[in-house]
Amino acid sequence: MQDKNKIPERVLEVFASKGLFEKDIIIFLKSDVDIEFRYADVYCAATKDTLAVLSGKTVVSSVRKPFGAPRADIAFEEYSYDEFELDKLSDFSCDMNISSGLLSAVYDGERVGLTRFSMSVKNKVYTFLTNIKTLSEKGELMPEDIKTDDSDPYCPKCGTRYTDAARKICPKCMDKAKLLRRLSVFFGKYKLYMLVSLISLVFTTALAAVLPYIKGSVLYDDVLAEDGKLYGKILYVVLLVASTKILSVIASVVNGVITSKISARVVYDIKKTVFSAISGLSYGFFTSRQTGGLMTSVNGDANSVYYFFCDGLPYLLINIVQFIAVTCIMLSIDPLLTLAAFISVPVFLLLYRSVLLLFDKLYAGNFSKRRSFNSLVTDVLSGMRVVKAFAREKDEVQRFDRKSTAYTESDKRIGLMNSAIFPFVNYIIHIGNFVVWAYGGWLVMQDKMELGMLMTFVGYLGTIYSPLGFFSEVSRWWAECMNAIQRIFEILDSIPEVEESPSPVPLPSVRGDIEFSHVSFGYDKTKKTLDDIDFSVKAGETIGIVGETGAGKSTLVNLLIRLYDVSDGKITIDGVNVKDLSFRDLHNSVAIVSQETYMFEGTILENIRYAKPDATDEEVFHAAKIADAHSFIIKYPDAYETLVGRGHKSLSGGECQRISIARAILKDPRILILDEATSAMDTATERRIQRALTKLSKGRTTLMIAHRLSTLRDADRIVVIEHGKMPECGTHRELLDKKGTYYGLYKLQAEALKTIGIE
Repeated sequence: MQDKNKIPERVLEVFASKGLFEKDIIIFLKSDVDIEFRYADVYCAATKDTLAVLSGKTVVSSVRKPFGAPRADIAFEEYSYDEFELDKLSDFSCDMNISSGLLSAVYDGERVGLTRFSMSVKNKVYTFLTNIKTLSEKGELMPEDIKTDDSDPYCPKCGTRYTDAARKICPKCMDKAKLLRRLSVFFGKYKLYMLVSLISLVFTTALAAVLPYIKGSVLYDDVLAEDGKLYGKILYVVLLVASTKILSVIASVVNGVITSKISARVVYDIKKTVFSAISGLSYGFFTSRQTGGLMTSVNGDANSVYYFFCDGLPYLLINIVQFIAVTCIMLSIDPLLTLAAFISVPVFLLLYRSVLLLFDKLYAGNFSKRRSFNSLVTDVLSGMRVVKAFAREKDEVQRFDRKSTAYTESDKRIGLMNSAIFPFVNYIIHIGNFVVWAYGGWLVMQDKMELGMLMTFVGYLGTIYSPLGFFSEVSRWWAECMNAIQRIFEILDSIPEVEESPSPVPLPSVRGDIEFSHVSFGYDKTKKTLDDIDFSVKAGETIGIVGETGAGKSTLVNLLIRLYDVSDGKITIDGVNVKDLSFRDLHNSVAIVSQETYMFEGTILENIRYAKPDATDEEVFHAAKIADAHSFIIKYPDAYETLVGRGHKSLSGGECQRISIARAILKDPRILILDEATSAMDTATERRIQRALTKLSKGRTTLMIAHRLSTLRDADRIVVIEHGKMPECGTHRELLDKKGTYYGLYKLQAEALKTIGIE
C-alpha cells in the first residue's frame, strides 16, 4: 500500500476523467500485472463508495519545438478500467501461485478478479487487502486505522536507499543529536568523575595555550634579543617549557584514566541493558534474527561505543576547547593574519561534511557484511555435524569465502578511502600555513610585527591545524560509533510482539481448564498456519493432537504459552484469556517437553534444576528417576556434576530428551505439554517413560503431540489438525469409526508395521 500522494499526476487525470477525484481516494495500490496477465501499471483506488481498477502503462515521448531544446511528454496509455460499488463487494482474498498472485472478491454473488501481481509487490497487496476489508466492513477508514507496508527499501523522507533494508535506517535522516542525548543517560551516575575530567581538560587546554607563547615571544623577544628582559636566560625558558610539558602530560593522563574508567563502566551498562532488552523481546524476534547478528549488536556495537568514548572523545573535547581558546588568542594578536590562517577552512569543512556522510554509509554497509559473516560462521560451526554428514565441507568453505570476500572488500574500501581522502584533506588545511608565513614575514620586514610574535603566532597555528586534522581523522570513528549507537537503541526501542497485560488477572491456583475459541494464526500475514481452531479441554483431561508434519500442532501449544499471540479468536485457562494473565502465572502453570531439547552450559544437575532453581538435590534425583535419566547419569564419573553444553560432555538425543522430561517433572505443573517428548528414544525406553508420564499426567491437564498414534490410545480425546484446520475431534474409537483423516493416518501406520512383520 502506498501513500496516495505518490499517484502519478497523469494517472490522477485519468481517474478524474472517470469521475473519481484525488480528494476522495482513501487507499490505493499499485500492482504490476493486470487481470489479462500483461505487465502493466495497475492502480486500485478505493473511496468510501467505490473501488476503481485502472490498467495501462506510462508512455514517455520527446517533443521538439522549432526553437529550443526537446522536452519530454509523459502520458498514460489506458488498457482497461473497471469500477465496483464497494457495498456489493465481499470476501476479498489473495490466491498465490508459484510466481504471481490474484487479488479477487465476490461482486454481486460472483467471484471476480481485481488485479494480478508479482511476488515483488506481494506485501503491498496484502496490506491493501487488510485495509480494503476494513473499509468494506465499516464503510469508513480512519487515518490511524490504515495499515502501512514497511517493505519499501527507500527512505520516505529523502529517497535514499537504506544501507540495510531490514533495519529501515537512513544515514542522512538519522537524528544524531537525539541519539547522543539518549546515550548521556548512561553517563548520569558518573558526574563526579566527569567533573574531575573537565577540570583536567581545562588545565590541559590552558597549558597548551601558554606553551607557544613561551617558545615564541618569550624565547625570541625576551631571551634571544639583546634588549630583552630575560636576555641570555635560555635555561630558564627550557625549564619553563619542560615544566609546562610535564604538567600537561599529568593532566592528560588524569583525563585519560578517568575517561577510560567511565567508558568501560558505561559499556558494561550498555551491554547489560541491551541483553536485558533482548531477553524481554518476543520469541518471534529471535526466529527472524540471526544469532551472529545479535552477538554483534550485544558485543561489537558496545565496543565501538567504547573505542570512540575512550580513544576519540577525550581528544575530541580537548581539541575543540583548544581550538576555540587558541583562535581567540590569535585574533587578539592579529585579526587579519588569523583570517589568512583560516583561508582554507571553509573548503575543509565542506569536504569534511561530505567525508562524514560517505563514511556513515561505508560503516553501515560494513556492519551489514560483518553481521552476515559472523552469522555464517556461527551457523556452520553449530551445524558442523550436518555439514560432515552430507560432505559439504567444500561448499561451506566456498560460502565462507564469498561472505569473507564481501566483508574484506568492504574493509578494503574503507581503508582505501582513508588512505586516499585524509592526506588530501590534511593538505587543504595547511594551505593557510603558507599564506601566514608569506604575509607574516612581510609584516616582520616592515617592522609591523616582532619576529617572536610571528613565531608565537606560527606556534598557535600548529595547535589550530592539529585539532582540524584530528577532526578529519575522528570522522570515521564518529561514523562507526553513531551507527553502533543507532543499532543499540533500535534494539532498546523494539516493542515485543507479545506484551504482558499492564493489569494482569491474578491466577494463584490453576485448575487446568483450557479453551481454544475460533483461534487463527499465521507466522506470515500472507498465509494462515492455523484457521478457526475450536475445542476445549477440561481440567485433568489428556488430549492428543495429531496431524501431518507442518500441520500446525506445535504452533497450537506455542500460542497457549504465548510465544506468539493469536491473530483471531482467543485462548483461555480457567476462563481467563491468556493475554490477561501475567507471564509468571502463565509459565508457572505450564511445562513443556519439546522434541527440540537444549542443554545449557553447566552441570546436569543445573540443567534439570533450571525449571525450579530452589529445588533440593533429592527432588532433582526423584525427577530424574521418573524420567528414566538417573540410570545413565550415575554412570558418568562426575554423575550429576558432569558438565554438558557447548564444549563439554555431548549427550545423545534420547539422553537430552530425558533430562528435558526430568526438568518438566521437577516443575510439577498443572498443565503439561508433551511435544513429541519420546521421539528420540528406543522402544523399550519409550515404554518406560510413557508409563512414567501416564502417572505424571494423572490429575493434570495434558496436551500430547505425537506422530505415533499408538501412544494416544488412552487419551480422553484426540484433536486432528490438517492444513491448519481441525476437521475432527473425538476419542480414538470414535475417530476410527468415523473413517476420516485420523482413520487414514492410523491405517497408514498399521500398514507400515505390517510391512516389517508386526501385526
